[in-house]
Amino acid sequence: MQIMGGNPLVFHADLWTWLHLEWLRFLAWPIIGYLSNPISLVGTVLPVTFSAILFFLYWRQAKDQRLIIAFLLFAVTMGLVTQYWGILGLHLFTGSLIVWPVVVLLLGDRFPWPLAYPLAFIGTLIPDIYGAGIAADWSGGWFFGVGGAGFHDGLFLVPLDTLIAAVLLNQFGIFMRKRGYFNQEQEAPRS
Repeated sequence: MQIMGGNPLVFHADLWTWLHLEWLRFLAWPIIGYLSNPISLVGTVLPVTFSAILFFLYWRQAKDQRLIIAFLLFAVTMGLVTQYWGILGLHLFTGSLIVWPVVVLLLGDRFPWPLAYPLAFIGTLIPDIYGAGIAADWSGGWFFGVGGAGFHDGLFLVPLDTLIAAVLLNQFGIFMRKRGYFNQEQEAPRS
């Protein structure tokens, strides 16, 4: 079988060369290099998956969803305003580490404590992406900054630390509510 009067072996070799070059071009995309890196797998893909699962399992149980979204916007804004670039990379004050455990403590049953993990992840992810985008604008290229440090990265550690603090403060809140503190129904003073 001949293809347009040419040698079929030459056509076959040209096809494989072309496919190989296209495959290499595909592998050179920054997002493919980032997602195929095992360190970024631990730093972002696992927390994203865990956050999505917890969010979809517990979001409907939250009774004050508007208040939760307001606190999320506050945590994101705090991260955006306080971030700065230092010698070790992007630094930001993670308000999520403070906001969500306190919300768990004060709202009790109206805010399920497992939601602290995905909300802390979102509250850290958005400022991290924004800061990496600023760095990409400085360097004129695409950014790799999100989750690059693996299990040492803030996207991995901040939600985990927030979840631990939320569990502890949830137990403290249960203890205190049994003694009459943080109750929603307060008795009116008698005249």
